[in-house]
Amino acid sequence: VASTLAIATPATARAQGGHIGAIVGATFSTLRGIDGLDSRTGLIGGISNVNSGGLFALQSELLFVSKGAKGSNSTAEGLQLDYIEVPIMLRLQPMTDGTIHPHVYAGPYVGFKIDCKVKGTSGSCDDVPGVSTKTVDVGGALGGGIDFDFGPLVLTGGMRYSFGVSSVADFDISNVKQSAKNGVFALYTGASIRIGGKR
Repeated sequence: VASTLAIATPATARAQGGHIGAIVGATFSTLRGIDGLDSRTGLIGGISNVNSGGLFALQSELLFVSKGAKGSNSTAEGLQLDYIEVPIMLRLQPMTDGTIHPHVYAGPYVGFKIDCKVKGTSGSCDDVPGVSTKTVDVGGALGGGIDFDFGPLVLTGGMRYSFGVSSVADFDISNVKQSAKNGVFALYTGASIRIGGKR
């Protein structure tokens, strides 16, 4: 019994160690389905919570994410879409010794548009003739990274790709109709505080 407890106790302690903190980074976004636009650089940042230090965990976030695309030349109009985004993802984090812990994750997200801008205009996107944007963006995200465990402090770095499955903008310009979906690659770093014991 004593030997069983000795084995079980470290494993239980590691499984308890979730963490909560903040991430910040850069986005490189496109509008899939629209011709004549290039990738634009924006921001990602917000709160990230991992509920367990075990093999599987739930990773939930509340983020500001800047998306959209820019014109392929200096005169073309680009579109900037800013969202409050809530991803909820299943996270796989192999149990490793030491301070370095890799992880991968995937899951759905829902985003709520808070701002939209078109290059060369001062009003809302929907004030531009032929442009109509949607309030909600629904899609999926997948990515991975590395956690650096320093006792109660966890530093992290990672990358992800998120892809919209719902149309976020419709264009009807010069009798050409197109619909766009978001596509975003992100690089980020962050820091969090361990809760519930060590990993």
